[in-house]
Amino acid sequence: MKTRLSRRVKLGVLSLLMAAAFIPASVRAAELRAGVARADITPPIGSTMYGYSARGSNVSAGVHDPLYAKALVLDDGKTRVALATLDLGDIAHENTANIKAIVKEKTGIESVLCVASHTHSAPWPGPEFPSEKDPWIREAERKIAAAIVEAAGKTVPVRIGVGSGEVREGHNRRRVGEDGKVEMLWRNRERIPTHPVDHQLAVIRVDDLAGRSLATLVNFACHPVVLGPENLLISADYPGVLTRRLEEAIGGQAMFLQGADGDINPFWDKTPPAEGAFEQMDKMGSALAEEAIRVRREISALSADRRLSLHSEIIPLAHRDDIERRDRTFEAEVNTVLIGDDLALATFPGEFFVEHGLSLKARSRIANTLFVGYCNRRLRYFPTIQATTEGGYGAGRYGTSSATQVEVGAGERLVNRALINLYHQAGLIVP
Repeated sequence: MKTRLSRRVKLGVLSLLMAAAFIPASVRAAELRAGVARADITPPIGSTMYGYSARGSNVSAGVHDPLYAKALVLDDGKTRVALATLDLGDIAHENTANIKAIVKEKTGIESVLCVASHTHSAPWPGPEFPSEKDPWIREAERKIAAAIVEAAGKTVPVRIGVGSGEVREGHNRRRVGEDGKVEMLWRNRERIPTHPVDHQLAVIRVDDLAGRSLATLVNFACHPVVLGPENLLISADYPGVLTRRLEEAIGGQAMFLQGADGDINPFWDKTPPAEGAFEQMDKMGSALAEEAIRVRREISALSADRRLSLHSEIIPLAHRDDIERRDRTFEAEVNTVLIGDDLALATFPGEFFVEHGLSLKARSRIANTLFVGYCNRRLRYFPTIQATTEGGYGAGRYGTSSATQVEVGAGERLVNRALINLYHQAGLIVP
């Protein structure tokens, strides 16, 4: 009797295995794989530094902490996406195109997202530093591409989960008065409450099947400008402290995804070294790391069955003053990545005001939707329509010390496009 039952069980198992072999691939659970790698992209000393005209002709005099490019490649067997986070002020379309060309040639991957942290203590990527023959930016492109290629070559099965917490480490630097005009509140050491601010800190947890940490991605919206123009040491600012603390505590590779930080500053904005800039940078980065560690450890719903979907769109934009939209000079790249049915990344090519990020997340029907700025192109500020009537830095026309060049309403338009694309990808558009 035992022998007969054993045979039946074996036959049943065999039948199930044979039936599974004939299930279409589109119906079977997707095995998600991921690989990570990094490259040191710290420039030689003597480069012009990013972000502050107040530095004048001063150049970098040393390195406080190294700059990294960190790559994560995701692969569900049908779709591959490469994400590279960069300790840079921003990244131009030319740089991204060069990186994409190398990656495509060596791996076949076409979907490459390069996201800068926006640190103002990185180099300005001039075409002649340190020499016209071999400028640093060309070397950086090669290193970023090499990190992506390495990550693509060592993917392993993974499980992914997402969670979020709250950190109050930034303020809105545009204080709107009763007359509707803006006063710039650059630093706010007293931590006076301001509005609006996005306090959410989102965490993506990527583990191998043994439960070991492969990667931790942190999404937060605040300018990395604790270090001011008096600082002449290369640094990743607070995102560097955040990722370093995470890697020390959790292991694996920690990566920072900047949010909609166009009008959000740290409380200790542009702090001179003599006033404790590096100590304040460490405090802020450590505060974010502490919350990220807590959130990561509490993420328990990890899944290996996550299909990937990516949509990339180029949207022509006119100049800010071209009300007739006659000359669509600028090309804005919007990418939407769907990872399973409850995690989405929407990437944008510049500095978006915080209301754009809050709007995307509040309206999205995908449970965890992350706004990611400074991706693949450099199109400066995207103020809200309302902000363009109020003025202040980031809301006025470029060339008037306000750094806005794209048409009014461009931010709202791109956020709407991202939502529409995500809904198409998720099958949420009603036929």
